[in-house]
Amino acid sequence: MTFYSDANVSTKYIDPKIYTQNSRCTFSLDQTEAAYLPNLRLTFLGVVSGAEHGYNKLLGALGLIKNIKLMDGRTTLCSLNEAQFYNAFLNSNRSNERNQSSASYQRCNALGYSVVGENNKIGRVATVEDANTTTATTGSATVDLREMLPMLNSVSHLPTAVFQNLNLQIEFDSETGNQLLFDTTTTMNTLRPVLACDVINNPTVVDKLNSQLKNATWLEVEHDFFVIPQSTNNGAAGDQLLAQPVNVQLSNFNNKHLERLLICKEIGNPALEIAGGNVVGFGKFSSQACFRQKVQFRVNGRNIYPRQGIVGNNERLAHVVDTFGECTAFVGSNQYGTNPLPVLVNGRDFLGQLDFIGSYIGESINNLQVNYERTGLTDATLKSPTTDLLNAHVYGEIRKALIVGGPGQGYNIRYM
Repeated sequence: MTFYSDANVSTKYIDPKIYTQNSRCTFSLDQTEAAYLPNLRLTFLGVVSGAEHGYNKLLGALGLIKNIKLMDGRTTLCSLNEAQFYNAFLNSNRSNERNQSSASYQRCNALGYSVVGENNKIGRVATVEDANTTTATTGSATVDLREMLPMLNSVSHLPTAVFQNLNLQIEFDSETGNQLLFDTTTTMNTLRPVLACDVINNPTVVDKLNSQLKNATWLEVEHDFFVIPQSTNNGAAGDQLLAQPVNVQLSNFNNKHLERLLICKEIGNPALEIAGGNVVGFGKFSSQACFRQKVQFRVNGRNIYPRQGIVGNNERLAHVVDTFGECTAFVGSNQYGTNPLPVLVNGRDFLGQLDFIGSYIGESINNLQVNYERTGLTDATLKSPTTDLLNAHVYGEIRKALIVGGPGQGYNIRYM
Protein backbone atom coordinates (compact mmCIF):
# COMPACT_ATOMS: atom_id res chain seq x y z
CA MET A 1 0.00 0.00 0.00
CA THR A 2 1.40 3.43 -0.91
CA PHE A 3 0.39 6.98 -0.06
CA TYR A 4 2.83 8.40 -2.61
CA SER A 5 2.63 9.09 -6.33
CA ASP A 6 6.18 7.73 -6.58
CA ALA A 7 5.99 3.93 -6.71
CA ASN A 8 9.51 3.76 -5.25
CA VAL A 9 8.05 4.49 -1.79
CA SER A 10 5.53 2.38 0.10
CA THR A 11 4.15 2.35 3.66
CA LYS A 12 4.89 -0.57 5.94
CA TYR A 13 3.27 -1.33 9.29
CA ILE A 14 5.45 -3.07 11.89
CA ASP A 15 4.25 -4.90 15.01
CA PRO A 16 6.51 -4.92 18.08
CA LYS A 17 9.14 -7.64 18.12
CA ILE A 18 9.03 -7.50 21.93
CA TYR A 19 5.90 -6.34 23.74
CA THR A 20 5.30 -6.51 27.47
CA GLN A 21 1.90 -5.03 28.28
CA ASN A 22 2.08 -1.97 30.56
CA SER A 23 5.89 -2.12 30.55
CA ARG A 24 7.77 -1.74 27.26
CA CYS A 25 7.93 -2.59 23.57
CA THR A 26 10.65 -2.87 20.91
CA PHE A 27 10.23 -2.50 17.16
CA SER A 28 12.83 -4.02 14.85
CA LEU A 29 13.14 -2.42 11.41
CA ASP A 30 13.61 -5.16 8.83
CA GLN A 31 17.17 -5.36 7.45
CA THR A 32 15.85 -6.66 4.11
CA GLU A 33 14.53 -3.18 3.27
CA ALA A 34 17.07 -0.93 1.54
CA ALA A 35 16.18 2.26 3.43
CA TYR A 36 13.54 3.89 5.59
CA LEU A 37 12.37 7.47 5.39
CA PRO A 38 12.72 9.32 8.71
CA ASN A 39 9.03 10.17 9.15
CA LEU A 40 8.35 7.28 11.55
CA ARG A 41 4.87 7.33 13.14
CA LEU A 42 3.71 5.49 16.23
CA THR A 43 0.05 4.50 16.00
CA PHE A 44 -2.49 2.87 18.35
CA LEU A 45 -0.89 4.42 21.40
CA GLY A 46 -3.45 4.12 24.16
CA VAL A 47 -5.05 1.96 26.83
CA VAL A 48 -8.10 -0.17 27.46
CA SER A 49 -9.64 0.88 30.79
CA GLY A 50 -12.08 -0.55 33.29
CA ALA A 51 -14.73 1.96 32.18
CA GLU A 52 -14.95 4.88 29.75
CA HIS A 53 -12.71 7.70 30.99
CA GLY A 54 -10.96 10.65 29.40
CA TYR A 55 -7.19 10.78 28.99
CA ASN A 56 -5.18 13.44 30.81
CA LYS A 57 -6.39 16.76 29.37
CA LEU A 58 -2.88 18.08 28.76
CA LEU A 59 -0.91 14.98 27.74
CA GLY A 60 -3.56 12.76 26.22
CA ALA A 61 -2.38 9.25 25.32
CA LEU A 62 1.22 10.51 24.98
CA GLY A 63 1.40 10.21 28.76
CA LEU A 64 2.12 6.52 28.24
CA ILE A 65 5.63 7.22 26.90
CA LYS A 66 8.12 7.65 29.73
CA ASN A 67 11.35 6.99 27.81
CA ILE A 68 11.99 6.44 24.11
CA LYS A 69 15.12 5.80 22.06
CA LEU A 70 16.10 4.95 18.50
CA MET A 71 18.91 2.41 18.44
CA ASP A 72 21.25 0.77 15.96
CA GLY A 73 22.11 -2.44 17.75
CA ARG A 74 23.51 -1.22 21.07
CA THR A 75 24.28 2.26 19.76
CA THR A 76 21.83 4.97 20.78
CA LEU A 77 21.14 7.23 17.81
CA CYS A 78 18.64 9.53 19.54
CA SER A 79 16.64 9.38 22.76
CA LEU A 80 14.31 11.29 25.08
CA ASN A 81 14.15 10.52 28.80
CA GLU A 82 11.37 11.68 31.15
CA ALA A 83 9.34 12.34 28.02
CA GLN A 84 6.01 13.05 29.74
CA PHE A 85 6.72 16.57 30.97
CA TYR A 86 8.42 17.53 27.70
CA ASN A 87 5.49 16.17 25.67
CA ALA A 88 3.11 18.09 27.92
CA PHE A 89 4.92 21.27 26.91
CA LEU A 90 5.01 20.27 23.22
CA ASN A 91 1.23 19.77 23.28
CA SER A 92 0.78 23.34 24.55
CA ASN A 93 3.50 24.65 22.17
CA ARG A 94 1.00 24.98 19.33
CA SER A 95 -1.53 27.60 18.38
CA ASN A 96 -4.98 27.30 19.92
CA GLU A 97 -6.46 26.81 16.46
CA ARG A 98 -4.16 23.90 15.64
CA ASN A 99 -4.85 22.19 18.94
CA GLN A 100 -8.57 22.72 18.58
CA SER A 101 -8.88 21.47 15.01
CA SER A 102 -6.34 18.64 14.68
CA ALA A 103 -3.58 18.08 17.25
CA SER A 104 -5.89 17.32 20.18
CA TYR A 105 -7.62 14.57 18.18
CA GLN A 106 -4.33 12.99 17.15
CA ARG A 107 -3.12 12.88 20.77
CA CYS A 108 -6.45 12.45 22.67
CA ASN A 109 -5.90 15.58 24.80
CA ALA A 110 -8.34 18.42 25.51
CA LEU A 111 -6.31 21.50 24.48
CA GLY A 112 -7.81 24.06 22.13
CA TYR A 113 -10.54 26.35 23.41
CA SER A 114 -13.45 28.41 22.16
CA VAL A 115 -16.23 30.52 23.67
CA VAL A 116 -19.12 28.44 25.04
CA GLY A 117 -22.34 29.95 23.76
CA GLU A 118 -24.52 29.26 26.78
CA ASN A 119 -22.42 31.28 29.23
CA ASN A 120 -19.85 33.12 27.05
CA LYS A 121 -16.97 31.53 28.96
CA ILE A 122 -13.83 30.03 27.45
CA GLY A 123 -13.73 26.23 27.47
CA ARG A 124 -13.21 23.08 25.46
CA VAL A 125 -16.35 22.54 23.38
CA ALA A 126 -15.44 19.64 21.08
CA THR A 127 -15.05 16.14 22.50
CA VAL A 128 -12.08 13.85 21.92
CA GLU A 129 -11.82 10.08 22.06
CA ASP A 130 -11.72 8.60 25.55
CA ALA A 131 -10.20 5.39 26.79
CA ASN A 132 -12.81 2.64 26.74
CA THR A 133 -13.36 -0.97 27.72
CA THR A 134 -12.41 -2.75 24.47
CA THR A 135 -9.67 -2.48 21.88
CA ALA A 136 -12.27 -1.76 19.21
CA THR A 137 -13.86 1.19 21.03
CA THR A 138 -11.01 2.83 22.94
CA GLY A 139 -9.34 6.02 21.74
CA SER A 140 -5.69 5.98 20.71
CA ALA A 141 -3.07 8.46 19.56
CA THR A 142 -0.86 8.78 16.50
CA VAL A 143 2.42 10.64 16.95
CA ASP A 144 5.16 11.71 14.55
CA LEU A 145 8.36 10.52 16.23
CA ARG A 146 10.38 13.38 14.75
CA GLU A 147 8.97 15.52 17.58
CA MET A 148 10.67 13.42 20.27
CA LEU A 149 13.63 12.12 18.23
CA PRO A 150 14.99 15.20 16.39
CA MET A 151 17.75 13.25 14.65
CA LEU A 152 14.99 12.11 12.30
CA ASN A 153 14.58 15.71 11.13
CA SER A 154 18.22 15.94 10.08
CA VAL A 155 18.69 12.88 7.85
CA SER A 156 17.22 12.31 4.40
CA HIS A 157 16.85 8.56 4.95
CA LEU A 158 17.95 5.67 7.17
CA PRO A 159 19.85 3.21 4.94
CA THR A 160 20.15 -0.30 6.34
CA ALA A 161 23.61 -0.55 4.74
CA VAL A 162 24.74 2.06 7.29
CA PHE A 163 22.34 1.37 10.19
CA GLN A 164 22.33 -2.41 10.17
CA ASN A 165 20.19 -3.15 13.23
CA LEU A 166 17.64 -0.35 13.58
CA ASN A 167 15.22 -0.68 16.47
CA LEU A 168 12.91 1.56 18.45
CA GLN A 169 12.54 1.02 22.20
CA ILE A 170 9.73 2.51 24.31
CA GLU A 171 9.23 2.32 28.06
CA PHE A 172 5.62 2.75 29.22
CA ASP A 173 4.26 4.40 32.34
CA SER A 174 0.81 2.92 32.84
CA GLU A 175 0.37 2.21 36.53
CA THR A 176 -3.09 2.78 38.00
CA GLY A 177 -3.14 6.16 39.71
CA ASN A 178 -0.44 7.78 37.55
CA GLN A 179 -2.98 10.38 36.30
CA LEU A 180 -2.89 9.21 32.69
CA LEU A 181 -6.69 8.93 32.90
CA PHE A 182 -9.15 11.32 34.54
CA ASP A 183 -10.27 8.58 36.95
CA THR A 184 -7.13 7.53 38.82
CA THR A 185 -8.76 4.46 40.37
CA THR A 186 -9.65 2.61 37.18
CA THR A 187 -7.55 -0.25 35.83
CA MET A 188 -5.82 0.11 32.47
CA ASN A 189 -3.84 -1.99 30.03
CA THR A 190 -1.79 -0.67 27.12
CA LEU A 191 -2.76 -1.32 23.54
CA ARG A 192 -0.25 -3.08 21.32
CA PRO A 193 1.10 -0.16 19.25
CA VAL A 194 2.06 -0.29 15.58
CA LEU A 195 4.96 1.54 13.91
CA ALA A 196 4.21 3.05 10.49
CA CYS A 197 7.28 3.41 8.24
CA ASP A 198 7.78 4.65 4.70
CA VAL A 199 10.17 2.37 2.81
CA ILE A 200 12.19 3.13 -0.33
CA ASN A 201 11.82 0.05 -2.53
CA ASN A 202 14.15 0.92 -5.41
CA PRO A 203 17.82 -0.06 -4.70
CA THR A 204 19.03 2.31 -7.44
CA VAL A 205 17.37 5.26 -5.72
CA VAL A 206 18.82 4.19 -2.37
CA ASP A 207 22.34 3.85 -3.81
CA LYS A 208 22.10 7.38 -5.19
CA LEU A 209 20.89 8.72 -1.84
CA ASN A 210 23.64 6.82 0.00
CA SER A 211 26.31 8.42 -2.19
CA GLN A 212 24.94 11.82 -1.12
CA LEU A 213 24.58 10.91 2.57
CA LYS A 214 26.37 13.62 4.48
CA ASN A 215 27.16 14.40 8.07
CA ALA A 216 24.08 15.57 9.96
CA THR A 217 23.63 17.72 13.07
CA TRP A 218 20.61 18.12 15.32
CA LEU A 219 19.53 19.35 18.75
CA GLU A 220 18.94 16.41 21.07
CA VAL A 221 16.75 17.05 24.11
CA GLU A 222 18.46 15.99 27.35
CA HIS A 223 17.03 16.05 30.88
CA ASP A 224 18.28 17.35 34.22
CA PHE A 225 16.49 17.92 37.51
CA PHE A 226 16.48 19.96 40.71
CA VAL A 227 14.16 20.41 43.68
CA ILE A 228 12.45 23.57 44.92
CA PRO A 229 12.04 22.57 48.57
CA GLN A 230 8.97 23.04 50.71
CA SER A 231 9.04 26.28 52.67
CA THR A 232 9.93 26.25 56.36
CA ASN A 233 6.36 26.80 57.55
CA ASN A 234 4.59 24.95 54.71
CA GLY A 235 2.16 27.75 54.00
CA ALA A 236 1.58 28.83 57.59
CA ALA A 237 1.49 32.44 58.72
CA GLY A 238 5.28 32.79 58.79
CA ASP A 239 5.45 32.25 55.03
CA GLN A 240 3.40 35.32 54.10
CA LEU A 241 5.49 37.32 51.59
CA LEU A 242 8.64 35.43 52.57
CA ALA A 243 11.06 35.15 49.63
CA GLN A 244 12.47 31.66 49.03
CA PRO A 245 15.63 31.66 46.89
CA VAL A 246 16.86 28.40 45.33
CA ASN A 247 20.31 28.40 43.72
CA VAL A 248 21.37 25.19 42.02
CA GLN A 249 24.12 24.02 39.70
CA LEU A 250 23.20 21.70 36.85
CA SER A 251 25.88 19.28 35.69
CA ASN A 252 24.24 17.27 32.92
CA PHE A 253 24.91 19.94 30.27
CA ASN A 254 28.58 20.47 31.09
CA ASN A 255 31.02 20.22 28.16
CA LYS A 256 28.12 20.38 25.71
CA HIS A 257 26.71 23.14 23.49
CA LEU A 258 23.35 24.16 24.91
CA GLU A 259 20.78 25.95 22.78
CA ARG A 260 17.24 26.34 24.25
CA LEU A 261 16.36 25.53 27.86
CA LEU A 262 12.95 24.63 29.30
CA ILE A 263 11.88 24.19 32.94
CA CYS A 264 8.66 22.39 33.95
CA LYS A 265 7.68 22.60 37.64
CA GLU A 266 5.92 19.44 38.83
CA ILE A 267 4.10 19.37 42.15
CA GLY A 268 6.18 17.22 44.50
CA ASN A 269 3.20 15.32 45.92
CA PRO A 270 1.06 14.18 42.96
CA ALA A 271 -1.80 13.25 45.31
CA LEU A 272 -2.47 16.98 45.68
CA GLU A 273 -3.68 17.00 42.06
CA ILE A 274 -6.45 14.48 42.80
CA ALA A 275 -9.89 15.08 44.34
CA GLY A 276 -12.32 12.20 44.91
CA GLY A 277 -10.16 9.89 42.80
CA ASN A 278 -10.29 12.25 39.80
CA VAL A 279 -7.54 14.42 38.30
CA VAL A 280 -8.02 18.14 38.91
CA GLY A 281 -7.21 20.25 35.85
CA PHE A 282 -4.11 19.00 34.03
CA GLY A 283 -2.87 16.98 37.01
CA LYS A 284 0.73 16.22 37.91
CA PHE A 285 2.01 16.81 34.37
CA SER A 286 1.23 20.52 34.61
CA SER A 287 3.85 23.18 35.33
CA GLN A 288 2.91 25.05 38.52
CA ALA A 289 2.68 28.81 38.76
CA CYS A 290 4.07 30.45 41.90
CA PHE A 291 3.94 33.97 43.33
CA ARG A 292 6.46 36.70 42.39
CA GLN A 293 8.88 34.39 40.61
CA LYS A 294 12.33 35.50 39.52
CA VAL A 295 14.65 33.44 37.31
CA GLN A 296 18.27 34.08 36.41
CA PHE A 297 20.58 31.78 34.45
CA ARG A 298 24.29 32.05 35.19
CA VAL A 299 26.41 30.57 32.38
CA ASN A 300 30.16 30.12 32.74
CA GLY A 301 30.33 32.66 35.54
CA ARG A 302 28.11 35.42 34.14
CA ASN A 303 24.42 36.24 34.22
CA ILE A 304 22.43 35.80 31.01
CA TYR A 305 19.89 38.52 31.88
CA PRO A 306 20.40 41.96 33.43
CA ARG A 307 19.41 42.86 36.99
CA GLN A 308 17.14 40.23 38.62
CA GLY A 309 16.61 38.20 35.44
CA ILE A 310 13.16 37.18 34.22
CA VAL A 311 10.58 38.84 36.48
CA GLY A 312 6.79 38.92 36.15
CA ASN A 313 4.19 36.63 34.58
CA ASN A 314 4.04 38.37 31.20
CA GLU A 315 7.82 38.58 30.91
CA ARG A 316 8.14 34.87 31.71
CA LEU A 317 5.50 33.96 29.12
CA ALA A 318 7.13 36.26 26.55
CA HIS A 319 10.46 34.44 26.95
CA VAL A 320 8.73 31.07 26.41
CA VAL A 321 7.01 32.29 23.23
CA ASP A 322 10.11 34.09 21.92
CA THR A 323 12.22 30.98 22.53
CA PHE A 324 9.88 28.17 21.49
CA GLY A 325 7.14 29.78 19.42
CA GLU A 326 3.39 30.14 19.73
CA CYS A 327 1.67 28.47 22.69
CA THR A 328 -1.89 27.72 23.70
CA ALA A 329 -2.77 29.86 26.73
CA PHE A 330 -5.82 31.22 28.54
CA VAL A 331 -6.64 33.65 31.33
CA GLY A 332 -4.64 32.62 34.40
CA SER A 333 -2.78 29.77 32.68
CA ASN A 334 0.60 30.98 33.98
CA GLN A 335 -0.50 33.06 36.98
CA TYR A 336 -1.09 32.35 40.64
CA GLY A 337 -4.04 33.83 42.54
CA THR A 338 -6.12 35.38 39.74
CA ASN A 339 -9.88 34.93 39.54
CA PRO A 340 -10.66 33.22 36.21
CA LEU A 341 -14.19 32.12 37.14
CA PRO A 342 -15.99 34.91 35.24
CA VAL A 343 -14.28 33.99 31.95
CA LEU A 344 -13.25 30.30 32.16
CA VAL A 345 -15.24 27.09 32.42
CA ASN A 346 -13.91 25.25 35.51
CA GLY A 347 -11.38 28.06 35.71
CA ARG A 348 -9.93 27.32 39.13
CA ASP A 349 -9.14 23.72 38.15
CA PHE A 350 -6.74 24.95 35.45
CA LEU A 351 -5.43 28.06 37.19
CA GLY A 352 -1.65 28.45 36.95
CA GLN A 353 -0.98 25.04 35.41
CA LEU A 354 0.89 26.09 32.25
CA ASP A 355 3.68 28.13 33.82
CA PHE A 356 6.75 27.02 31.88
CA ILE A 357 10.12 28.80 32.00
CA GLY A 358 12.05 29.07 28.74
CA SER A 359 15.31 30.70 27.70
CA TYR A 360 17.79 30.71 24.84
CA ILE A 361 21.36 30.03 26.03
CA GLY A 362 23.39 29.37 22.84
CA GLU A 363 26.73 28.59 24.48
CA SER A 364 29.10 25.76 25.29
CA ILE A 365 28.63 24.99 28.97
CA ASN A 366 31.36 24.70 31.55
CA ASN A 367 29.18 25.75 34.44
CA LEU A 368 25.40 26.33 34.52
CA GLN A 369 23.56 27.72 37.51
CA VAL A 370 19.84 28.42 37.93
CA ASN A 371 18.91 31.12 40.43
CA TYR A 372 15.20 30.80 41.14
CA GLU A 373 13.07 32.65 43.66
CA ARG A 374 9.40 32.51 44.65
CA THR A 375 7.49 34.35 47.38
CA GLY A 376 5.42 32.37 49.86
CA LEU A 377 1.83 33.08 50.81
CA THR A 378 -0.18 31.93 53.78
CA ASP A 379 -2.31 29.17 52.27
CA ALA A 380 -4.43 26.63 54.14
CA THR A 381 -5.69 24.87 51.00
CA LEU A 382 -4.61 21.31 50.20
CA LYS A 383 -2.30 22.40 47.34
CA SER A 384 -0.24 25.57 47.86
CA PRO A 385 2.31 25.92 45.01
CA THR A 386 3.86 29.04 46.56
CA THR A 387 5.23 26.91 49.43
CA ASP A 388 4.88 23.24 48.39
CA LEU A 389 7.84 21.15 47.27
CA LEU A 390 8.21 21.28 43.49
CA ASN A 391 10.27 19.06 41.16
CA ALA A 392 11.88 21.13 38.42
CA HIS A 393 12.42 19.14 35.22
CA VAL A 394 15.01 20.85 33.02
CA TYR A 395 15.21 20.05 29.31
CA GLY A 396 18.07 21.36 27.21
CA GLU A 397 18.72 21.18 23.48
CA ILE A 398 22.22 19.79 22.97
CA ARG A 399 24.10 19.81 19.66
CA LYS A 400 24.94 16.33 18.39
CA ALA A 401 26.28 15.12 15.07
CA LEU A 402 26.26 12.03 12.87
CA ILE A 403 29.68 11.65 11.22
CA VAL A 404 29.47 9.28 8.25
CA GLY A 405 32.65 7.61 7.00
CA GLY A 406 33.39 6.35 3.53
CA PRO A 407 32.07 3.06 2.11
CA GLY A 408 32.38 0.34 4.75
CA GLN A 409 33.73 2.80 7.36
CA GLY A 410 30.53 3.16 9.36
CA TYR A 411 29.65 6.26 11.38
CA ASN A 412 30.08 8.02 14.72
CA ILE A 413 27.62 9.87 16.97
CA ARG A 414 29.21 12.66 18.98
CA TYR A 415 28.57 15.94 20.74
CA MET A 416 29.46 19.11 18.86
